[in-house]
Amino acid sequence: MGVKVREKPKGSGIYWVFIHHQGQRKSKRIGTDLDLAVEVAKKLKAKLALGELDLSKLSDTPPPTFGQLCDQWLEHHVKPTKRATTYARYNSLLRMYLKKPIGDIPITDLKRAAVLKALRGVRSAGLSRSSVEAARNVISGTCEFAIDYELLTSNPCAGIMKRMGLQRKMDRKPIVVFTKEEVSKILETCKRIRPDFYPLFLAAFRTGMRLGELLALKWENINWNGRYIVIESSFRNSRLTSTKTGKARSVEMSNQLYEELKALYAKRKKEALKAGSNEVVPIVFHTKGDYTSQNSARNIWRRILTKAKLDYRKLHCIRHTFASLLIADGHSLAFIKDAMGHGSIQITVDVYGHLLPSESRGAVNTLDDAPKRTLSAPAENENAATQEDYGIIPSVVAMQGFEPRTLRI
Repeated sequence: MGVKVREKPKGSGIYWVFIHHQGQRKSKRIGTDLDLAVEVAKKLKAKLALGELDLSKLSDTPPPTFGQLCDQWLEHHVKPTKRATTYARYNSLLRMYLKKPIGDIPITDLKRAAVLKALRGVRSAGLSRSSVEAARNVISGTCEFAIDYELLTSNPCAGIMKRMGLQRKMDRKPIVVFTKEEVSKILETCKRIRPDFYPLFLAAFRTGMRLGELLALKWENINWNGRYIVIESSFRNSRLTSTKTGKARSVEMSNQLYEELKALYAKRKKEALKAGSNEVVPIVFHTKGDYTSQNSARNIWRRILTKAKLDYRKLHCIRHTFASLLIADGHSLAFIKDAMGHGSIQITVDVYGHLLPSESRGAVNTLDDAPKRTLSAPAENENAATQEDYGIIPSVVAMQGFEPRTLRI
């Protein structure tokens, strides 16, 4: 037996009383008065305990359809907690591919067979596996929302991607990166044809920051004394949001980047004074005082590669290049994970683990028994001491200009 008061949907300020008794479920909309909802719940619970309440005669509110509940889930859960692009994608999938096959089904009647049929429809429409997975997320998230309000007891989406033969594949496409020589050529070309974007692309190659993170960067995020940058936001689709992982991180500035940003800040101060203001525009890589759009940066990136006579690669390739060059220089994946802002070391291993240099040749020899020491010929003098007795390695002695010979006392 259970009588509970819940706000439905969460954050709406509308309260319901939910009754679960002997396999029967009932719900009643009370309104915006929480105290009244609590009082109603107490009376219903007392009547149930005394056996004075017949649930079959209690008027019930029809359960919402999948479409209705999904709209509430998107508005009250996805929109305030996820990125705007995620909300837009989920909303589009619901409107174009899910409402027609399952939108009018009461959420309490939504079965696994209907979910399978809907997702197969998404797949047959020519959408990718990732789009089918996103559609699954929409249905699954709505069902979890229904479970929270005791409209469902289980999620019909559990393991459904595997049932469709669309489970996530672990193999990834080969990562294409730029060489050090190509990076230098790109930056030289940028400085020649678009010097105003040179600091931005230099920062991209020296920090591995995402494009949105670069465009959101403010001068207050740069610690000149510590020589590092704090990354705490991203700019995309004309909107400032949190980073991809939702966490802030810091990255070191190389000497070259430090000097370039110092020079850029001095230039910005001169521009402010010339305009009759002492206030520097807070955005580091701004366009006429406002955030630079990602499309503008990508268009200039394409032009730079064309002028440099290099094959086109997405701007995101700069991040891969940053990681691959650090790996080639012997830096650990743990360091790269922190620098790039990956949510876990597993992501770094999955993406860049194959770039690690192989040092396994002869490694199995470490499992063998230690070789037995053989007695050497007696020294010329019983009191003679060797270099090894004094912890002196012959090669080191020779490097210092000494002959590697036996020392005597």
